[in-house]
Formats: sequence, structure tokens, C-alpha cells
Amino acid sequence: MSDKDIELLIELANAKLDKGVSKQEALDSFVNAGILNNEGTYTEPYKELEEMAL
Repeated sequence: MSDKDIELLIELANAKLDKGVSKQEALDSFVNAGILNNEGTYTEPYKELEEMAL
């Protein structure tokens, strides 16, 4: 995953939150996309995002 991909995902999350989407709805969208699992941790292909988010 490139830095540009990561930036786009962060922008997507922020845009959803700015529109009044609840935290749970934003989390659900990442789970549905396969980025996070149901426990809220990153799935294997996206593990590097965890380091970026800290």
C-alpha cells in the first residue's frame, strides 16, 4: 500500500466523520472494506496503517 493510498483512506474516514457519520458507522465501513476486523484491529494487508495511526 502506497503513502497515497493511506492518505486517501485517512481522508475518507475524516470526510465521513465531518459529515456527521457516527464513529460506529465509520468503523463499520472499514470492517466492510476489510481494512479492520470486528474487534477494530487492522487486517493483515493493512497492518502498516496501525503504525501510521499512532
